[in-house]
Amino acid sequence: MPWGQVHFRTVEAPANLPVLLLLHQSPLSSETYERLLPHLASWCRPVALDTPGYGGSSPAPQNWEIADYAAAVWTCADALGAKKVMLAGRATGSVFALEAALAKPERTLALVLYGYPAYSAEERAQRRANHAPPNPPRDDGGHLQVLWNRIKGEYPWMDARLAMLSIRGYVIAGEDFASSYRAVWRHDPAVPRRLPMPTLLLGGTKDRLFFMFERAKQLFPDAEARVLEGATDFVMYQEPERFAAAIAEFARRHV
Repeated sequence: MPWGQVHFRTVEAPANLPVLLLLHQSPLSSETYERLLPHLASWCRPVALDTPGYGGSSPAPQNWEIADYAAAVWTCADALGAKKVMLAGRATGSVFALEAALAKPERTLALVLYGYPAYSAEERAQRRANHAPPNPPRDDGGHLQVLWNRIKGEYPWMDARLAMLSIRGYVIAGEDFASSYRAVWRHDPAVPRRLPMPTLLLGGTKDRLFFMFERAKQLFPDAEARVLEGATDFVMYQEPERFAAAIAEFARRHV
């Protein structure tokens, strides 16, 4: 790509099926979707992208804004030869998916937002000021302890295997893992009351962002809203069949 390499994960699927682009939460990678992909391939060609700067993708140019991340989605779609796609995103990935869909609604078959971060202006300002500072390497390895403490502090229920998936994401992203976060916090979304494509809004009751679900429903009153009882931020990794079924049921009616 113009800014460097983009890494993605996919599985074999018939070429005539619609393309589904999956965008992950930061600072992780498409690894969170790896277990999900085989459960989608019966009705779509699923492609999980690594956001520029995360996973196996090259770093994004400094100070990319949401519009840049959204445009990158379409650059990837072009490289895949997909004129129209379905978009799905989790957390930061849901912001990128939404903005990509709004930028090119004529190319967006449908949209799925899981854990959409409907921050208030005050919350965005607070996070810009003091949240997720850089974590430079230390000779004693203390920076790794910082990451472990952060992950286990946010997800005390998380087992070691899933925690290591998160650690991999943080380590690969580098000491300044929050560059895409800051783009979200700088972004003042001018969300239309009526989205121009079929939209599914998903919320998991054990997701750390579930407290924003009602806000998101007010932002997107025309979206189909569905609650996944007991689902965490990582439902696509922990319960891939369940998450795939929720998307497939929606897609069957709209794509």
